[in-house]
Amino acid sequence: MSLLSISIGLLSLALPAVSSSIPGPLKHHSGAPWYPKGGRPSGGPGWKTVPQPPQQIKWLDCHDRVPTTVQAVTNITASTPLPPNLFCGELVVPMDYSKRVSAQNNITVGFAMVRPPKGTNSSGLIAYHAGGPGIDAATKAWETAFNQSTTFLGLEDFDLLMMNTRGLEYSTPLNISSGVFFNDPLINHPFPTNETQYAAYQSAMTNFLESVNNNTTPAGLMAHVSTNEIIQDMDALRGVLGYEKLHYAGISYGTFVGAAYAARFPDRVGRFVIDAVIPHGMPFQEMIDHQMTAINRLILRSDAFCMTDPECPFHGQGKGAVAKAWDTLLAQTIKNGSIPAPSCGTGQPFNGGAPCNTPVTATDLRFGVHASFRSDSDFPLFNLGVHQALNGNASHLAYQPLEDVRETVVSPLLCSDFAVEDSWKTFKGFNQFALNSRKDDPHSVIYSQTWQFVLMCAAWPYKVAKQTTLKNDLDIMWVTSDYDLNLPTELTTFAWEQTPKASLVIRHGDDHTSIDFSGTPAGAAADLTKGFLKTGVMPKAQANSEVTVISPGGHRGAVPNPYAVATGLVAADTSVVENITTSSNAIQKSTGTLF
Repeated sequence: MSLLSISIGLLSLALPAVSSSIPGPLKHHSGAPWYPKGGRPSGGPGWKTVPQPPQQIKWLDCHDRVPTTVQAVTNITASTPLPPNLFCGELVVPMDYSKRVSAQNNITVGFAMVRPPKGTNSSGLIAYHAGGPGIDAATKAWETAFNQSTTFLGLEDFDLLMMNTRGLEYSTPLNISSGVFFNDPLINHPFPTNETQYAAYQSAMTNFLESVNNNTTPAGLMAHVSTNEIIQDMDALRGVLGYEKLHYAGISYGTFVGAAYAARFPDRVGRFVIDAVIPHGMPFQEMIDHQMTAINRLILRSDAFCMTDPECPFHGQGKGAVAKAWDTLLAQTIKNGSIPAPSCGTGQPFNGGAPCNTPVTATDLRFGVHASFRSDSDFPLFNLGVHQALNGNASHLAYQPLEDVRETVVSPLLCSDFAVEDSWKTFKGFNQFALNSRKDDPHSVIYSQTWQFVLMCAAWPYKVAKQTTLKNDLDIMWVTSDYDLNLPTELTTFAWEQTPKASLVIRHGDDHTSIDFSGTPAGAAADLTKGFLKTGVMPKAQANSEVTVISPGGHRGAVPNPYAVATGLVAADTSVVENITTSSNAIQKSTGTLF
């Protein structure tokens, strides 16, 4: 039974069975105008928008707005008592902000909130963006209300706003149910390696996006799901809730949204925490190069973990054993063509995930190493997978098509923000990115998710403006971890360098994002983010084995050698094949300049 299920059961003993979704007479429930200063957002010249009429939130019964991810592990019914601080609602907004909202030009944005106890004045509004793009933010509100998340522990005196962005569940959703990628053997692989496969992939992406466009109501929504629209939705909610300032905690793709909001509405920016950054204005080639550097670093991190892990099949073989084993496996697979994956090909889930393909090719392996380290780096899984593959069973590194982001809401949300140049829309242009990044790829992984985004977005049917760097003089907190694969630490550093009055917090460890690790051995950076959100006081410059804070005007040194930072719990390491219960010391002394 999940912890959330247990909490709901206990709550039923303590609370009367009443709806928590109809707000009481709290201070910020007014139907204030969206843009109280003259009816126009401070978006700057060239930003197409028109004044909108005042709107009011429609408050809803949260029993009717249980997120799918919550309902999957609970049994909430209409009579289940809900926490009294949990609220759900929706707001009507224009689909197209260049026109006034009307019967023909409107959608809804849905949200959940955790509010201060009744009778307590709110200390401010904190909006949370869960990233993705396309992650359900409302789930975080439910987890917070049921005391199953420590992310916002200690911030109970704030209004916590978790808005599901347009295109997602409980806002007006996009219809993404086409299934075109799972019926063609030419695209039953993670990325194309020749012209024929590339053409098949682009045809499938075109069909998928056409299906989304044609089957979504209202018609035309897919053309209006970009960050420019999302930040206006967010500002609309700020306005109707009656706040002059917006505090913000955004992770992953939420950093792209947060930075855009800060640039468009600088006078409305409160305390902004931007964690694991996808930067505005960094060239695609540079992002791909950094991701190749990051994944090669993680192979060495996996080796460092193995050196202190008695359960690792390469333990005791010395420094570099895991990297050598990966190189050997890849070379053998290229030579022999493929490796069997006996646990795959049955159509059944494997290892708690989706069904996987067999046999496993070198292309699959290259995607597999990325999948092992993406989001939550699983070093024991990768080490075990390489060892088993060398012995004839590559199931742990096999490609799982249903885990691929290409035929999900990620594609329209992401592609609406990133322009793909015409010269990239060929197999030659696409492949050139990988060729250019070879210098950063000594272990010949080749695949990176950023590279795949170029592949996916080549089929986007709408014109997208080229991204530019966003510079500002705001006191923002940028957050990163040394060995993040999804959005390598160099990307956060790039964004921080555009904001001379901002601070940079570096968590020394693994995995993607940091603010959710509050209350864990890896929680030093998370505690700093919560302190800033609560008080507005930026932490002083500091440097230790867990976290480094660089104040405005400071300089970031080299990323520490992968063997120079401890592994285990203190580095946020987890695994699906091994119970990690301790932290291990660094293998060697740091030669970097971070601490």
